[in-house]
Amino acid sequence: MVKILNTASIAILVILLFGFLSENFFPIEGLELFYEKKFYLAIIYIVMRVFSNYYKKKEVK
Repeated sequence: MVKILNTASIAILVILLFGFLSENFFPIEGLELFYEKKFYLAIIYIVMRVFSNYYKKKEVK
């Protein structure tokens, strides 16, 4: 479960990085909605990292 969460969180991080860079340096028409909603991806990333840490601690016990 932890490996799946880590892989998914890395994928979300890459998408967020692409979103921030493309919005600032080479804006793409048609991605305005993505640019507005990328804040929600950041929240999902944080929640996934919290669950990943929770499962790691649960596996140790």
